[in-house]
Amino acid sequence: MGLKKKLFPRKGKEKDELIIKAKSHIRKISLANKTYSKRSEIARKNAKIALKRGEKERAKNYLIQYKQYQQKVDRANNIRAKIERQIEAIEEGQMISMTGDLMGGIRDELETIATKAAPTKIAEIAEDSEAYVSEIEESAEILAGDPEIDLAIDVSDELNQLETEMLLEQGGQMPDVPIDELQYISEFDLEDEEAPEIKTKAKLEDEIEKLRKELES
Repeated sequence: MGLKKKLFPRKGKEKDELIIKAKSHIRKISLANKTYSKRSEIARKNAKIALKRGEKERAKNYLIQYKQYQQKVDRANNIRAKIERQIEAIEEGQMISMTGDLMGGIRDELETIATKAAPTKIAEIAEDSEAYVSEIEESAEILAGDPEIDLAIDVSDELNQLETEMLLEQGGQMPDVPIDELQYISEFDLEDEEAPEIKTKAKLEDEIEKLRKELES
């Protein structure tokens, strides 16, 4: 993998190096431009001095130098402007390319999600889920069954007798709705109530045993 990177460097890395070289070249052009500007100013000042001295031909020569340096400054500025414009185009192109890659990745991810969350597929999943729930509930009903039927025990007579007793107790009226104040008796509560009685009986036996030992001694 390392050899492959050396032989075939990534395009992104090449572009970055190219931009670095271009910006470095722009700095060199700027430095040269400053030198040309200073020399052109000096040439123009010398042309003035030559005129003051009455040396017209020398003044012309200095002005020629001045014009030449000004031309170099203009050319350097044009070159710099072209390079900067191309660098900006590369950077903008990279940004657009990265944005395209990003949007492409987002599109692919959305496509994957949309495929998994397609309305028809979700409807199918919901329908299957409801079917499974119904099957589970049906299985639960089969397991639970009806004790009266499963055990073949008929409690109709006992139920009628209880209803008759309640009618007598309540003056001939049955409750229309369940009464929340009436609580069912828990079998576990009965076990708790029996426990103290067992403990008391054991304690009495212990006391009787102690008294018997005292009498024997």
